[in-house]
Amino acid sequence: MSKQINPYLDFVLGLDATQFDSLCDAINQRKDKERYGVTSFEEAALYYGRKPICPKCHSDKYHEDGHTPSLAKRYRCENCECSYTLLSDSIFNSSKISFHKLMSYIQLMSFNVPLDLICEVLDIASNTAELWRKKIFSTVDNYQDHLKLYNRVWIDETYIEDYQVLESNNNEKHPRGLSKTKICIVVAIDSSKNMLAIICGHGKPSSKRIYTALKDHIIPGSTIIHDGDNSHKYLIDALNLKSEVYIANTKDSEYIKNMAMINNMCSWLKRYIWRFIGMEVVNLQSYLNWFIYLHRCKRDNEKWPKSNRILRHLVLERVKFRRK
Repeated sequence: MSKQINPYLDFVLGLDATQFDSLCDAINQRKDKERYGVTSFEEAALYYGRKPICPKCHSDKYHEDGHTPSLAKRYRCENCECSYTLLSDSIFNSSKISFHKLMSYIQLMSFNVPLDLICEVLDIASNTAELWRKKIFSTVDNYQDHLKLYNRVWIDETYIEDYQVLESNNNEKHPRGLSKTKICIVVAIDSSKNMLAIICGHGKPSSKRIYTALKDHIIPGSTIIHDGDNSHKYLIDALNLKSEVYIANTKDSEYIKNMAMINNMCSWLKRYIWRFIGMEVVNLQSYLNWFIYLHRCKRDNEKWPKSNRILRHLVLERVKFRRK
């Protein structure tokens, strides 16, 4: 059976570079309209109900004041006379990258694709890819602050090597055990699969560090399922939590069965972090925030498509991003 000849092939091959770019842009806009219902971030902001608020004095009193050269609607604050657009205090302010390319970037980032591969696929510079990752991370910097775990809550600690500490100490070999060269990450997950991942210093954590990390995230009266570490006791007593202990023993079927939830989370988290070998430790909490946020999006993907949910979050979040 012969292949059907594409009736548009000769037309497309006959276009010059400018015409071809215009055609590709029109095709991408149609794809975006079908997938997201919008073709620009300003349209998305209006679609999801973002309100024009002055980025300087935060007043919601304004009047329309024409358009910018890029045809974005301009507003003028009636309180301080500041001129602004709908996206002035967002990560998309003054963005020169097309909506389609940025949404492709966000999609790839939602699958935790390494930056060098994103650069290759989207044909963008590495510094541009790094900048947009930092911008997107800035929208989830405080995401875990409001999270509350309840009912049955599993807690544990996982560790990753801090190679900057190793290098500064000029250690030829990695110290054994839970040394100060390891970053401690406190992890928690409840029976509804709400998750937390918070950096808790270096080495084995004290009771105070565990309490500080989790005290605002676990509802008093919940049941804590843990491995019986002494550092958990102060948290349990202070929040009036019930304690359910399973001593870590990989040969014990009860331990494997009852601690599978938190052990799986630790494995997921480590596999995620290992994708980004060479990242600066100062950015680790941002990576953890993104991991937790993505888990929530993927968990509810059937109710609300992940890409649409991320788009809504990004256009509604008010962030004044500053290059460091």
